[in-house]
Amino acid sequence: MKSIISDNSIIDAIVNAAIPDSDGNDSHLPEGFSLPALENEKLAKFADGAIDGIFIYHTEHQPISEEAHTVMVKALKAVGNGDREEAKKLFEELGTKARAISIIDDLQKYIIDHKNSISPESVVKFALYTLYNTKDRESLKFALSMLELVCLDDDSLKDTLRILGLSDEFTLFVIFIMQQWENANQEIFRLARKTKGWGRIHAIERLIPDTPEIRDWLLRNGIHNEILPSYSALNCWEGSEAENLLFSDKISQEDFAAITELIAALLYEGPCPGISELEKGDEVIKAYLRKAKEMPESSIDGAVLDSIKERYSGIDGEITSLVSQIIFK
Repeated sequence: MKSIISDNSIIDAIVNAAIPDSDGNDSHLPEGFSLPALENEKLAKFADGAIDGIFIYHTEHQPISEEAHTVMVKALKAVGNGDREEAKKLFEELGTKARAISIIDDLQKYIIDHKNSISPESVVKFALYTLYNTKDRESLKFALSMLELVCLDDDSLKDTLRILGLSDEFTLFVIFIMQQWENANQEIFRLARKTKGWGRIHAIERLIPDTPEIRDWLLRNGIHNEILPSYSALNCWEGSEAENLLFSDKISQEDFAAITELIAALLYEGPCPGISELEKGDEVIKAYLRKAKEMPESSIDGAVLDSIKERYSGIDGEITSLVSQIIFK
């Protein structure tokens, strides 16, 4: 794989940084790994994947601008004509006018609608060239969006994408491709465990909790990311079936501790919906407090109790009464 990667390309930087796991069967990126700062990040560097994450969660999506659309069409026509250098230049320009995450649908629709002039072969050829050679982040994302349209059963390519997906900047785009693979959910689960930032958030959102292992991991580890637990709290709550545990007759201290973390993240609804999205949110809180009454004092998180009291004060007397009973027991 390394032999076809250009020196100083993005994928070269990620491959060179990857460290073999202790069992030697896989690899991971070192703690604190990040891509080199962009030119416009000299004063304040965004975490890898942050700009795309902010767009997805906090920005009202707008149609592609006329200017960006014009450049996109020119770039794709160059791809169809086999003019690699012209396409490369135009995609780099396009990335300054629109982020790839905001125009994936437009890009893919144009390719599909013009398949007679933009052949799958020309798309794959250019996308692979870009994957292995580009130093431009948005160009690489455009290439990944193109590869999403085809199904290439190539082990070497898959290994490259598995390593690329370790970078929070590209995890989401790699997942879009992985969703076509055999054992796609296990591939996504692997990325969820190996990423720590925005990549983990995106992976969890697309992870199907179809095994006990996945559900247990979501319960105990899913919200542990370097961004903010709340982004994944709702997905982890529902995917882990935490509510069933909470309403069961008995619950272990370990499970209660994990649920406490989830409840805390659900209560903090600043960046995205949480507890308010649960159909029986109030009943969940009451069940949690009843279980808390049965737990030793060392298992009680005072900050979570304060958050519950603040949210439900003057709204639900039963909840505030339960909080008081725990505090003064």
